[in-house]
Amino acid sequence: MSSLANPLMYLNLGGEMLYVLRQRLEAQHIRSDKAMKVLDDITIGLLDPKLLTIVTQESHFISLSWLRSTMENIALSSIMKLDNDSMNKLFDLMTMMVKYQLTAATGPREIILITLNHIDSFREIISTTNAHQCVTLIHEMIINFYSKFTYNEIWQSRNDCLNELNSINVRVSILLKLGIQNEDTTFNLTMNNYNEKFIERQSELGDLKLLDHTCRGYNVGSLQLFGDRVTLLGRNIYSSNLNNVIKTSRCNFENHEKLSKNQEMKTELGMLAVQLGTNEESSAISRPFSLNLFINDAEINLNTNDELNLDKNLAVSENETVKDSDEIKSNKNYRDKLNKVCGDFIGNDIDNGQLNLLQLLDEAE
Repeated sequence: MSSLANPLMYLNLGGEMLYVLRQRLEAQHIRSDKAMKVLDDITIGLLDPKLLTIVTQESHFISLSWLRSTMENIALSSIMKLDNDSMNKLFDLMTMMVKYQLTAATGPREIILITLNHIDSFREIISTTNAHQCVTLIHEMIINFYSKFTYNEIWQSRNDCLNELNSINVRVSILLKLGIQNEDTTFNLTMNNYNEKFIERQSELGDLKLLDHTCRGYNVGSLQLFGDRVTLLGRNIYSSNLNNVIKTSRCNFENHEKLSKNQEMKTELGMLAVQLGTNEESSAISRPFSLNLFINDAEINLNTNDELNLDKNLAVSENETVKDSDEIKSNKNYRDKLNKVCGDFIGNDIDNGQLNLLQLLDEAE
């Protein structure tokens, strides 16, 4: 395991712990002064210089058991009471969120931006000036630390983290609600507001370093202290604003998928019509009726005027030859077949809402 993964695991897990605790404190209507003290104490604990030195200088990959023990000690350094069951649920939430973010990341730069989003949350949550200065130093430390390594090395550290988290598979209610997670604990990677396409361009970008500016169009998302990270990953998923953005993004993705499937369906039906000999361009036969395969769901029933025209045309066709009559019957069969095929494709849409933290149970299953 690469030691480059240690700061990623520690800071991202720490950021997610703060998000969960903040959400739980608000949900339980804990007095604001108590809630602020809890979050201040935990943030200061996460920023302990001794811990940060271990995380950045350790030559081997730090185990999950060490991370869990450390996070538990930090949580217990506040006025909060945390039993073993609550800690289990808390750690499951933290690890699954980090696992999702690293899985969804599209490149090494986004990995750093995710971590910076969590560091930004430290600054947002904490209330003391000295702690703000400490957050600034940590931001600089992360940029300096990872700027020494190539994109390939940073990407490998992401893979090392995922290998370590591979055995943790827990259903998280908020991820299920947002459609980000499936019941089998796998993820739906549909949040695509940021996309480095690193895998596609790895041969071109792999040997570059974080602060290189030689590749146009790749330096998306600011690494500055107060810059726009662009990516949503690493931000507080319990925030109502971010929830709305994710829902909109997912809705747009599903609409795009639906349009693509509809276009494929139309193409297949058109090819079928050609094979059956019912398209107007493939035959000079005078048609007794006009058939539109690509109607909207709200227009499935044929128009009354179309039925009248059909009756009129059929009446005229009675005066034609027996051959023409046979063709009419044949085309009637074509229409019935195509209507049946069209009906098979059209489906009904299904509409798819001391402090004790034991309530974390309703956030993870």
